[in-house]
Amino acid sequence: MILIVGVVIAKMKIKCAAIRYNDKIYEGKSHADIGYKMVRDGICDRPYPSGDDQGFVTECGRYVRRQPALMIAIRSGQVEQGETINSRKLFSEDLK
Repeated sequence: MILIVGVVIAKMKIKCAAIRYNDKIYEGKSHADIGYKMVRDGICDRPYPSGDDQGFVTECGRYVRRQPALMIAIRSGQVEQGETINSRKLFSEDLK
């Protein structure tokens, strides 16, 4: 079992992109989709509001930030190490 920033990543998988804003988590296919939906729904006035926190939700419903999400995605086979947009954090475009 591997621990990174307090997150157990053995057998976890990334479910979707997420933005945490004002203590609520919004989920979607990509961070851009979520941001524009938040604007359409009147939650904020621009897609990437100040104070937002972009990350991902795992299949078990846990919110994780981009860096631990990358390790989860690599360990679960959702992405290949070295074949992502950024070598240090996950982007929704990286997911298969």
